[in-house]
Parts: sequence; structure tokens; C-alpha cells
Amino acid sequence: MLRSLGTEKGILGQIFTKSQNKIQDPAKLLKVIDMIGKEQWTMVGADIKGDIYEGLLEKNAADTKSGAGQYFTPRALIKAMVACLDPQPMKSVHDPSCGTGGFFLAAYDHIIRNHDLDRDQKVFLKNKTFSGNEIVAGTRRLCLMNMFLHNIGEIDGNTFISPNDALIADEGFRVDYVLANPPFGKKSSMTITNEEGDQERQDLSYNRQDFWASTSNKQLNFLQHIRTLLKVNG
Repeated sequence: MLRSLGTEKGILGQIFTKSQNKIQDPAKLLKVIDMIGKEQWTMVGADIKGDIYEGLLEKNAADTKSGAGQYFTPRALIKAMVACLDPQPMKSVHDPSCGTGGFFLAAYDHIIRNHDLDRDQKVFLKNKTFSGNEIVAGTRRLCLMNMFLHNIGEIDGNTFISPNDALIADEGFRVDYVLANPPFGKKSSMTITNEEGDQERQDLSYNRQDFWASTSNKQLNFLQHIRTLLKVNG
């Protein structure tokens, strides 16, 4: 079942890519299936399913041993940033290091709460507003699942979360808003080469003509990348 789901088209296939059953104890597996089987999932609204999943992610992030906290920006901080930015309908929102998708969900809720959307605006919000990058496969899976459970995107539609390293290249598209909490530190495997050809390390390098500083500092590189992503009035 897991293998066949992994070959499906669209977001569904992406969620189940390389998935595996790690429950070795048959009795535990039976109990889990039994518990899931008792719920009437089709009767549960998207907001409740989404909240349940968000709660699980938060609980997982609080377990410091799992190291998941680095992919889970505190929701209070996200909400404050979204409130300051006040995203509007029919505008694009991007996160180049999106983790489990917290900024997308907060922006989605903010737009729905503060605007009476017409049909076109609803379609745009569901399918064309959000895009991002997440290079950690497991976290990207959680993000896609999170989006789907919050009614963003179509299960057989294109995935809007790229598995590529956002810093490698300017892919050419421009967005209205960037909401992000980029990775900190200098542990980047690559170093920037800017227009003048300055370079700090010889191994791998991002060759970005749009960057103004050569550095291995991740925050600054993300800041340079974010400036490139924004439209003129972004």
C-alpha cells in the first residue's frame, strides 16, 4: 500500500515517497489501525484535521532529543510576523526554508479571517499563493501533509514545495511576500562567489551574480536570496 501510494501523481505521491512502516510489533500496528478506523475522518472539517496535525508537529518539536525544533518556528512568533506584514488576497507568498509550513498556514488564516473572498480569490489562495523550498526530505513530507490537511493545494495537483537548495540559483520567479525564518550558522557546505569573483572557500560554491557579498554566513546568503525573490514593491 505504501509503495503504491508513493507512485501516485501530485502531492499524494510526494507525501508517500520512500515511506515505510516502522511498527515492528503486529499488536501495536493493529491497535493503531483500529484507533484510526473508529474515527469518521470525512466528517471532520479541514480546520480540525489541520489543528490536530499542527498539534502533533508542535509536540514533536518540543521533544528536543528529536532535533525537530529547528524546523518548527514558534507559532506565536509566526503570527506576529504575519500580522505585521498583513498579506493581501491575490498576492504570492514564498518561504525559501519553509520547514513544516507554519508561515504558509498563518498567512492563509490571516487572509481568510480579514477578507471576504470571491470565487477567484479562493482558487488563487488554494492553488497559486504559496511556494517554498525544504531540503530535508522528512520535513518536506510533513509540510506537504500539513498544507493538504489545511485545504491548501490539490491532492493530485503539482507540489509547490521544492526539494532543492534555495540558495543554489535564482530560478527567475518573483513574489509579493517572503515570510521566513532561515537557518542560522555558518555550516553551509558552499561558499558564495559574487560578481567580482571573490570567494572564501574553494570546494563548492554558489555562483550567484545577484548577490552583493561573498560569505559562508547562511543568514546573510538567505537575506541576499530573499532580496532577489521580491518583486519591485515586495
